[in-house]
Order: sequence, then C-alpha cells, then structure tokens
Amino acid sequence: MMTQRTISLNENSYRALKKLKKKSETYSDLIVRLCNLQNPVLNDPLLEFSGIFSEDEELWEEIENFIQNHRQSHLTNEDIREE
Repeated sequence: MMTQRTISLNENSYRALKKLKKKSETYSDLIVRLCNLQNPVLNDPLLEFSGIFSEDEELWEEIENFIQNHRQSHLTNEDIREE
C-alpha cells in the first residue's frame, strides 16, 4: 500500500503544474520528475557504477593503462596521417 499525503496549492501553482503534467503522468510523477530536473545527479544512471573498482585497484590500473595506451596509439596514428 502506498502512503498518501495531501498538500495544498494556491490556484497559480496548480495551473502551473497542470501545464507541465503529461497525459500519462500523475501529479506525484510530475513532482518527482521536476525534482530530478533540479538535481540531475539523483537521476544519473552512471551513479550505479560509482566506486565499482574501489575493491580492485590493480584491475583499475590495468584498465587505465589500456585506455592511455589506446589514446597514445590513436594520437600517434593521427600524427602520421597528417604528414
């Protein structure tokens, strides 16, 4: 069972929310959507991966070295093509 709360809005606030509300969304959905827009970090799908390598520093170093080597080889190849 979902808990419900009642809030009071003046007429201007209600009209402003009504204009922003999509057909398929409830006012609760709208308020959550607007709050997420105010703080996009809360809605960032990459946060799921935050700290994923904190337990395996060696693996992270391997990945980091791979990325740096790849970038370096890419830059080197670009330099050769320009000459």
